[in-house]
Amino acid sequence: MKRIAFIVLTTIMLLVPVSSAFAAKIGQQLTSPEAGWQRFDDNHPLIKYCGNWSPYTNGVNLYNGSANHTGTVNDCASFAFKGTKVRIIADTFNNKTKTAQISIDGVKETFNENLTTQGSTLVYEKTGLADGVHNVRIQLVDSDGYLTLDAIDLESSGTLIDNNQIFSLQKLPSNTNSVTLSWNSMEGAIGYEIKRSTKAGGPYSTIATVSKLDYTDTTASAGNTYYYIIKAVGINCITNEVSATTPQIPEVPKPAGERAILVVTLDTGLEKEFDLSMAEVQAFIAWYEGKAAGAGPASYAIDKHDNNKGPFKSRKDYVIFDKILTYEVNEYTTESK
Repeated sequence: MKRIAFIVLTTIMLLVPVSSAFAAKIGQQLTSPEAGWQRFDDNHPLIKYCGNWSPYTNGVNLYNGSANHTGTVNDCASFAFKGTKVRIIADTFNNKTKTAQISIDGVKETFNENLTTQGSTLVYEKTGLADGVHNVRIQLVDSDGYLTLDAIDLESSGTLIDNNQIFSLQKLPSNTNSVTLSWNSMEGAIGYEIKRSTKAGGPYSTIATVSKLDYTDTTASAGNTYYYIIKAVGINCITNEVSATTPQIPEVPKPAGERAILVVTLDTGLEKEFDLSMAEVQAFIAWYEGKAAGAGPASYAIDKHDNNKGPFKSRKDYVIFDKILTYEVNEYTTESK
């Protein structure tokens, strides 16, 4: 009977997952990742640093012999990963911060690096995340000590990804000379620089800095191709490049005569006649064609000249572009001048 009981007990013990029984605790040194985890060193190219971070090698049992640290408030490190859980591995010591901030998809928590002197220390763990892509940022928010990063552990099936793939730029459709850009938010950004170039790949010039997630470039010239990127201010992250070619405003043929009657027919059927110089007619046609191509104001002022009535310095008739049905130009002949 005792032998049967022993066999049953042994079987039950074997069914207990070993990983859960011996899972690492916060503050424990992990010189290598546990079973079911994989490790990415602090100098991995997909980990982005902003501010005054610097490498050092004088810690105890640092992973791969070095770590990164900063003592400047608001300095941060960011990365993106696909998976359901993440661990932060740091160098701990009595000169390290107790209030390091970590943000995962905008949800903020704190962790403590002011622990026993040792490298490769588990200082933060988050599990149970949705199986997908997550943005992570760690930041020094207090001047109580250094913030360090020794490594990042992800589950075996997890992957680090380029957060530029998340921070993407698109150009919205337009038939005007203005170019409208839109992008998604990037955790940790305090603003966005809009950069433009006339060559693919740059060099780029910053044309604006905004806090919103869209921008319309109204300084683009007709008939040119521009290349745009967006830089997140405060973190080392840049979008993909998009290009936009603004439409060419058609050249207006120059009428041959010196004066003409301009007849503007509105969508109500009302006709307006104006006796103008050909220079004035050409200016009206240039405005109309430009507005049809997407450039220029919505209304146009036509001088009524000698038709003034009353003590007025001048009289102008304003016509609205989207109210004009047709217009015609009747040039005077030489004999009628």
